[in-house]
Amino acid sequence: MGTLLRRLTIITLSLTIFAMLFAQLAQNTDPTQRRVHSATNAACYHPATVGCVAAL
Repeated sequence: MGTLLRRLTIITLSLTIFAMLFAQLAQNTDPTQRRVHSATNAACYHPATVGCVAAL
């Protein structure tokens, strides 16, 4: 039973990460280049902000 729970936990966490990445990709469908903080949906208000990268 412990092995099954461990495997289901790993699968669930993997699918959660995939869903979050896919949601980020699906949200940014505009072909223009935007500036966003890496791994968030927040806009960069100043390009010199730490972690602010150009999203493709």
